[in-house]
Amino acid sequence: MPAPAPAVPATPKRLHLSSHDFAGPDKAAALREVYGRELVRVDLWPCEGAAPFDFQAALQPLHEGAMAVRCEHTPAHSWRSPALMRDGADDILLTASRAGCVIRTPGGVLEIPAGGFLLHSKAREHEYITPHGGPTQSIQLPRATLARLAPRLEEAPLRALPPGTPGTALALGYAGLLLASPAAPSASLLRTATAHLHELLAAVLAPPRRHTPPPAREAVYAARLALIQRAILARLDVPELRLEHIARLHHMTPRQVQRLFAREGTCFSDHVREQRLERAHALLADPAQRGKRVLDIALESGFNGFPAFSRAFRRRFGMTPTEVREAAKSP
Repeated sequence: MPAPAPAVPATPKRLHLSSHDFAGPDKAAALREVYGRELVRVDLWPCEGAAPFDFQAALQPLHEGAMAVRCEHTPAHSWRSPALMRDGADDILLTASRAGCVIRTPGGVLEIPAGGFLLHSKAREHEYITPHGGPTQSIQLPRATLARLAPRLEEAPLRALPPGTPGTALALGYAGLLLASPAAPSASLLRTATAHLHELLAAVLAPPRRHTPPPAREAVYAARLALIQRAILARLDVPELRLEHIARLHHMTPRQVQRLFAREGTCFSDHVREQRLERAHALLADPAQRGKRVLDIALESGFNGFPAFSRAFRRRFGMTPTEVREAAKSP
């Protein structure tokens, strides 16, 4: 009798939670229980005078206990209390609060300015206060894995990192792609992304010394390329989308951007053209777009005119744009 096939690991599902999901007068208590105590293991309540309490969160479980979290809320107060610390968790978090925050510990107060970052640990009692509310984003990673990559990592770090700290925005931006992806990331993508996030955060924890090759090179390449590709997708309808503009957005030189694409066996202009063709194909096959002229779809996808679009489309898909639209009508 043949051996059973190995089970395919389930892909962790992204969770969305909002104060609007709860009925009744005390939404804060419900959020405190579900989001705070069950999901992220903190006590949570609105700051005094901040009523009504409005809260939205997206959580993307990653691999082996890692997690990416993004919240938007009115002024709030969270506390990693001694009672909750009995769970023994020692995960490390990198957090950015756009409007700034205040950290209280038994040893004192730490203020994080707007645009700054906080490195903190679930193994340390601390209160996290956002007196102005606003967007907050975190990466949570198991300490044991980070300690292998950054051997001098403290047992329960608590560090304020100023705006512009190298690597912080890259790590959080990369995690943000997973949270913003319209389709659920596959299990294999989550494994790869989690490994990259470990390397990126380890580089923040232990920056390379002078004349030492930077660590996490592959992770940096992957994160930068993914963020550049997102920026391109957001600007496909701009006919004059230029390499120099994308490079400036990401504080890189055009040559550095081209090198990232060369590692993937392509170049900037080929990638842009491919994405434009894919967008046009999707629009042509979409029944909701049947009333739109093919020329308008070409222009929306960033092409300057119909002849060049039609030639490139036929080379790529082996069909004319009109043939793709007609094929989509067939039952």
